[in-house]
Amino acid sequence: MFSFLYQPYPARDPRYSRAILQALLSGLLIAFILIVFQPFGSYNWQHPYKNVILGGYGLVAVVGNLIDFVITQKLFRPYFTESNWIVWKEILRNMAGFVLAGFFCVVYGSAVGFMPFSLTQIGYMVAVCFMVGAFPATILILLNYAYLSHKYSAPIQPAPQPQTIVTPDEDVLTLVAENEKDTLIIPADNLLYIAASDNYCTVFHMENEKLNKTLLRSSLSRLESQINYSRIVRCHRSYLVNLDKVSSVSGNAQGYKLYVDVAAEPVPVSRSYNAVVKEQMMVC
Repeated sequence: MFSFLYQPYPARDPRYSRAILQALLSGLLIAFILIVFQPFGSYNWQHPYKNVILGGYGLVAVVGNLIDFVITQKLFRPYFTESNWIVWKEILRNMAGFVLAGFFCVVYGSAVGFMPFSLTQIGYMVAVCFMVGAFPATILILLNYAYLSHKYSAPIQPAPQPQTIVTPDEDVLTLVAENEKDTLIIPADNLLYIAASDNYCTVFHMENEKLNKTLLRSSLSRLESQINYSRIVRCHRSYLVNLDKVSSVSGNAQGYKLYVDVAAEPVPVSRSYNAVVKEQMMVC
């Protein structure tokens, strides 16, 4: 009955820039609501710096969001990877965020003399945070899951590629590591995909009809700039893929997955590249 709770769900963006932007937008929205609408009895509270104090809860939201990001995305990074993320975990993470928000609200309210610091007050503020955000957030997660699942449920059938004439520069790839010494030279048609992790890239390619993996110390962008082959494209911030080697495509709420026959793991397509990859896959 609740099997959808165990279905894949998009993990949050791990970049600091995105986390800071989301935290600032959340803080501004909360500050606006508290100052303009003054809910939960704050309308009757009188203080010469009332709006400043209420607006301070927006700053609390910013700090809480960033602390949550550091804890979840950095300290426990392996647990919050997209391959490990499903619907119920996203819901639970939101619930934990509201508990954290309630606690920080009491800390701030106590510091400015707005409320006492006690277990009763913490419980009250956590309840308020849940009433305001938990139910709408859960509904939005479920609606987003349904939308993304429907959007990416229809598999793409890779179009057969005609024989193309390539120039010598396109026919052979020369991938040079950052030290300018380690070099991998392979036919472009032998490349399956390239996966980046930290400061290294793993090149998956065929050699003597067997799958081979070559590790190069390099950024993915650096290797991408060395490739002059139209069918090798960026499909994820951590992946380049040779579309001619994709045998099938599937999709779920996390986006499309590209399958290469000789590789055990599918190549993910991030949502920002979905449209481009889909268009390229359908091109004859």
